[in-house]
Amino acid sequence: MNNNFIMISGPAASGKSTLVYKMKDALDGFVFKPSLAYIELAKINGISIDKAFFDITRDIASDYFCEICKQHKIVIGDQHLAMQHYKDSMLASSNFDTVFPEEPYISTIDYNLFDKLSNKQIKTLLIYLKASPEILFERAYQRHLNDGTLIRNKTLKEVIEEVEAEYYYFNQLINKTGIENYVIDTDNRSSDEVLGNALQKVRKFRR
Repeated sequence: MNNNFIMISGPAASGKSTLVYKMKDALDGFVFKPSLAYIELAKINGISIDKAFFDITRDIASDYFCEICKQHKIVIGDQHLAMQHYKDSMLASSNFDTVFPEEPYISTIDYNLFDKLSNKQIKTLLIYLKASPEILFERAYQRHLNDGTLIRNKTLKEVIEEVEAEYYYFNQLINKTGIENYVIDTDNRSSDEVLGNALQKVRKFRR
């Protein structure tokens, strides 16, 4: 049986992290995501974390990620498909500016990564979690009140922009790579219901 990479994507507060760790326990998987390759390589090479996405090339990061996937039968990771370079670099280095400048979204994904994974007999399944901007906005603030989790988008307008960017790059990724994918609407589903749907798809995918 091939090694598998299960990539959980979607906008902030869609439930990605919760699903990743529930799936880790259910599947005995290893948690790692493509963007983490940049952070780890920056640390290894003595590069400041806030420069990781600028100074580490996509090719080097994707090679590193493939090696991680070769070491584990199932790698599970949450991954934004769209990013704002400055904002996300600052957040990654715990520099939580109260107001970030206007900045366009770009793709986080090196499309060649999926060719590299395939060439190394690693099959990828993309699970995309969708939700309405209003519910995402409410969840983010409730999560912040409950445990202090950082609020990435401070206005509904910012949430809408992220939702549109994530879904745009989701469709681009599918169109360019043809990787197997599954969309789960999380608006009216509990985390356990989302997990059940995801595991059902994963088990079919791994047969």
